[in-house]
Amino acid sequence: MKRLASLVRVGLRSNFGLSLLRYRVFQQKKDLWLVPVMGLAVFGVGSLLYGYLSLIKGFYGILKAMGQEQAIPGFVLLMGQFLILIFGLYYVISAFYFSRDLEMLIPLPLKPSEVLLSKFTVILVNEYLTMAPLVLPMLISFGALSQAGWGYWINGLAVYLLLPVIPLCLVSVLTIGLMRVVNLGRKKDVLIIVGSLVLIVLGFGFQVMVSRSMNADPDPQALAKMFASPDSILNRIGRNFPPSIWAAKALAGGFSRSGLLNLALFAAVSAACFGVILVLARKLFYGGLIGVGEISGRKKPLTAREMSQKISSGRRPVKAVFLREWRVMNRTPIFLINGILTAFIIPLIFVIMATMGDRGGDGAFILRALTSGGSPATSILTAAAFMMVCGCLNGTSSSTFSREGKQFWMSRVIPVSPREQVRAKFYHSYLVTLLGIATSLAVLLVGLKLKPLYCLAGLGLALVGAVGLTAVGMTIDLARPLLEWTNPQKAIKQNLNVVFGMLADMGLLALVGYILFRLSAAGVRPAGLVLIALAALAVLSWLSWRFLMSLSERRYQEIEV
Repeated sequence: MKRLASLVRVGLRSNFGLSLLRYRVFQQKKDLWLVPVMGLAVFGVGSLLYGYLSLIKGFYGILKAMGQEQAIPGFVLLMGQFLILIFGLYYVISAFYFSRDLEMLIPLPLKPSEVLLSKFTVILVNEYLTMAPLVLPMLISFGALSQAGWGYWINGLAVYLLLPVIPLCLVSVLTIGLMRVVNLGRKKDVLIIVGSLVLIVLGFGFQVMVSRSMNADPDPQALAKMFASPDSILNRIGRNFPPSIWAAKALAGGFSRSGLLNLALFAAVSAACFGVILVLARKLFYGGLIGVGEISGRKKPLTAREMSQKISSGRRPVKAVFLREWRVMNRTPIFLINGILTAFIIPLIFVIMATMGDRGGDGAFILRALTSGGSPATSILTAAAFMMVCGCLNGTSSSTFSREGKQFWMSRVIPVSPREQVRAKFYHSYLVTLLGIATSLAVLLVGLKLKPLYCLAGLGLALVGAVGLTAVGMTIDLARPLLEWTNPQKAIKQNLNVVFGMLADMGLLALVGYILFRLSAAGVRPAGLVLIALAALAVLSWLSWRFLMSLSERRYQEIEV
């Protein structure tokens, strides 16, 4: 137990690095630029939090009148577990099989279960942070609205701590089995990516199944019968994944017999899943590690002419650096899954939301209402914001330099100026952003049936605004790149620069949205609002680009590897 505790403590310190950040900001005074960035982020997060809490309050009033208010925690807890099921896959694959510290841990006198459980605990802590923005506001606001007693709050803490365990165990079981099979072949990277895609598709398929089950029996008699029964909506939401029902009833029941029984059932199933992980750790974990670091080279030798073409291709520097970025991203499964695939996953989540409810429209009713109702300006601006969010929230730009890790010294010595390198990296990050924008555009056109003219206008705004948001993310990562990481996952998902970049993007969009809202209230015409938004995004993009270029020359000389 002492060895396991030591492993967990070391893993958490390596994972977050908050002590180093505190030292650099308050002692060395080096990262003071984070203060205004955090201020901007607080503004953006505050705006989103206000809207989320208002939504919960509105739904509570409606469902309370029907005696179905428990459906709120049931749905949010189910969504929290679904997010963990999808995004926890990245953490598990990286931490279990691509962490560089495994080379040091395996020779030590440690049991496979101790190594795996230490990493599982670190992942668990990360998932508490992942689901916090979704689950914690609901727990607090629902408890306040229902005037819950001590039983609710204590059970709420227990439910929050247990919530990620079951989905993480499911992902871990599938990952351990996948890696045990993958290492039997030579094309491990391809198999890992394909296997990850299969797991993601299964997760989305499960969510679609849940949403379809909520839409069954639409006739009036069935609806009347459903609403007459207490907790019928809750049972309907979670009948394909009962742990969400147990968690919601544990919250509602408090210290009553029903609440304690559901909490005990939730805890028992979580413990059983945890026990399965222990068994697999002893039998399969180290077996899946065999051959992970091997690289299968090409058997065909290069001729002198082919070698000459390889080393003197005559490519322009910007094109050469761009291709290097693209190949590194595609050849590293964790970078590919977290970067490029996330650009597709975020819009797909909205597709699933759009399939919920009667005839597939009520789950995303807010986005649908903003894009299809009201003035054309509202539809265009909302569509543009949606495309920018889906395009820029993949962490590619704000991990551009961190992904190089200790190999950054190569970028300092190659005969390419820092400006040209940064320009090539920008093109790569912007291309990934375009993938997210294109996918979200398809969602707006096909899923939400937005008018093509509105989509085209929103696309123009999104393309301009994405330049600034991409440059902001790259600037944050260039200012404090995370080059010391033990596994590729840390360069993206466990990189505070990615968090700062996302928060800064949300803050900038919220600030522009607030300005447009005030101008609309002052009587500015819809066409004027769109033109003002275009001008504001263009100025933001120009300033961000110029600052990034001016920063590149100085930072490339200052960064130490």
